[in-house]
Amino acid sequence: MTEIRLRDVPELRLVTESKSVDQAALEAWLPGAMARVSEAAGGPLTADTQSWLDRPTADPVFVVTYEGNPNEGPTLVQVSAPVAAGGDRAEPAHREAYARVTKTVVTSGQLGGVYEAVEKWVGDQGLRITAAPRETYWTDFRAAGDDDEVFDIAFPVA
Repeated sequence: MTEIRLRDVPELRLVTESKSVDQAALEAWLPGAMARVSEAAGGPLTADTQSWLDRPTADPVFVVTYEGNPNEGPTLVQVSAPVAAGGDRAEPAHREAYARVTKTVVTSGQLGGVYEAVEKWVGDQGLRITAAPRETYWTDFRAAGDDDEVFDIAFPVA
C-alpha cells in the first residue's frame, strides 16, 4: 500500500528547462536536462537545506513537472532546480499530497499506480488538485539501491 502524506512547500525560486517529449524522449532528455539546469543554477539547493522535503541528504534537488502523461504522447515537461535567489521563475507556496517512491517501483513499471493512488487519495480526502503533478528528486537515482527511496510523486492540492 502506498503511504500518502501532505506537506507545505514554501515559494521556490527555480532555474528551469522545458521540452515537449514522449516517454522515450523523456528518458533520453531528462539526465542531460538535469545536468544543464544544475549548471545554470550554479548548483541547485540540496535536500538537507530544504526542510519541506524531510530528507537529510546533501544531494541536489530537482522538480520535474508534467503537464500531461508522456506515455500517451508528447507533453510539456519542465525540469527545475531550486536556487537561493534569482532563477527564471518562481513556484508559489503550496500544499502537496505526495508519496515516496523506491527505485524498484520505477524499474518494475509500477510508477503509474503510484500516481493513481495519490490522485484517488486526494479525492477521498475532499481535496482538489490545483496544478500539474511533479516528481521531486533528492537523491542520485542511478546510485540508489533497489529498495532506496529515490523521489516523491506530488500533486499540489487545496
